Amino acid sequence: MTVACKLARAGRSLACAAMLCLPAAAWADEPVTGTRLGGHTQPGPALTARDQAVGAKQMATCLYNRKTPVARALLLAPTMDYANSADAKLMGDVQCFNAQFANDMVEERRVTFPPEIMRGMLAEVALVRSSAEVAALPPIALEKIYQRDWFAVTGRNVAVDEMGACIADTNPAGLFALLKTAPTSPQEGAAFAQLGDNLGKCLRAGTKLQANRQSLRAALADALFQRIYRPQPNKVVR
Repeated sequence: MTVACKLARAGRSLACAAMLCLPAAAWADEPVTGTRLGGHTQPGPALTARDQAVGAKQMATCLYNRKTPVARALLLAPTMDYANSADAKLMGDVQCFNAQFANDMVEERRVTFPPEIMRGMLAEVALVRSSAEVAALPPIALEKIYQRDWFAVTGRNVAVDEMGACIADTNPAGLFALLKTAPTSPQEGAAFAQLGDNLGKCLRAGTKLQANRQSLRAALADALFQRIYRPQPNKVVR
């Protein structure tokens, strides 16, 4: 998913449009319409990895806040077709107010999100709104096999979603502590370290985890959201 943000200079607002899905998260700048930059050959100031991660989360927050029912429909979609339909509705112009994306030389900045990372960021926003419910979740005993209907609509390797569901069950407090940290921060690294034992126990035997922090965080957020809003039959979630 690519989100394009165009700065409206008078009010410093952002008109953001979500467009097609791309395979990796990245940022690109488009110069102000006109000739003072000499065409589209001069990029704007580079953003750090932290700025990119924070800005992406802020954009997901904007999308969720502006289109909450659609964002929740995407996260709770029963089939991929339904998820794609919700994703299409999530696209379009969205007014945001966020200096993170703005500078004096660049009118438009585009950020691309893999769909599975966007899911996780939307889930984080929903979980912050439901912090009391998350805090009340009790740990559930480790299962031998994790099977969830929502695995089919995330776009992730099923082993990653299995691991996420396992950690969401067995250590929801530790998982939520991770989600309350700022992306790429030392606190995030410490929270991941605290989950190290869970990662080892919950990863399917014989499977090697190859995921960066952002992707793993997104998978864990999605799993915790699913535990609250799409619990397994015969499981009581307070």
